[in-house]
Amino acid sequence: MSRRRGRLGLLSALAVALAAAPPAWGQGGSGSLVADATVVNATAVVTPLRNLVFGTVPRGVATTVAPTAAAAGQWQVSGSANAFVLITLTLPSQLTNVQAAPGVTMPITFGATSARWRRANNNPAGATAFNPNAGTIGRLGPPANPTLYVWLGGTVTPSATQLPGIYTGNAILTIVVF
Repeated sequence: MSRRRGRLGLLSALAVALAAAPPAWGQGGSGSLVADATVVNATAVVTPLRNLVFGTVPRGVATTVAPTAAAAGQWQVSGSANAFVLITLTLPSQLTNVQAAPGVTMPITFGATSARWRRANNNPAGATAFNPNAGTIGRLGPPANPTLYVWLGGTVTPSATQLPGIYTGNAILTIVVF
């Protein structure tokens, strides 16, 4: 039995030593982080600032207004800072004479660079050109000025026998925030 006691004593001593010793592998640890999210108001307010004005147009002479011209149409879009937006335009293909008999029209076209957009800065010089027939993706300005401006130019082409009068049509800007 003394041999058995010797083994038990040795096993007891070994168990005590293992319990007191630090583990042989690396020390573990833990850490935490903060999960946060900023919820934005997914709406935008579109304000027309200026109509697209061709002024006096001679018969038979195509007349163009550039999107950077003072006569270009202009909208202001306000919403959530830094939000991305889909910019689309519904454009007329004809302007209608509001003074003549019904149905008298004049063609209007919009080229591949007839529109521009710019965030936070109300100046079309240096703005991003885009095709108003296709639309584009833009971005509202930073927190101090969460706006975007859109300008529209175009070309009217009166015939040589175009009836005189005032011709109008609607260009509609649609903004989808995402």
